[in-house]
Amino acid sequence: MADTETRADLRLTVHQFRRSNRRRVFPPVLHVGALTGPAVHWPLEDDSPAPDAGLRAEIASALLSRALLDHDRPAWWLTRVGVPEPHDLDLAWAPVLDRVSAEAGIEPRCIVVVTKAGWFEPLGDDRATWTRLRVRGTV
Repeated sequence: MADTETRADLRLTVHQFRRSNRRRVFPPVLHVGALTGPAVHWPLEDDSPAPDAGLRAEIASALLSRALLDHDRPAWWLTRVGVPEPHDLDLAWAPVLDRVSAEAGIEPRCIVVVTKAGWFEPLGDDRATWTRLRVRGTV
């Protein structure tokens, strides 16, 4: 379960994602780093099956090693189309991200899936959704 500060950052992440991506259909992207700051990104193939677990682990390890240059406790998040409900892509990546973090001796800030409607933890039960998301101080 995400703490209060992480939940607030996830709300801002959903807001930023909505504002920065106006298209209705877009490819999923894996992110690691600061939720509202610098992060490393990896675009995923939406129309093909996820790579096998070994390749997913190598990709995640490489991303984590780059993210650890700037963050002691980075967050993992996957952005994709749809609603914040479990999807095959989420279930393919989330356990690998958890395992790679554990092997590196890092407890990630969170492992979540972010959509334009909200976010959820594929390995937990925490989630938040918004129909109309407003953030003070933005236009």
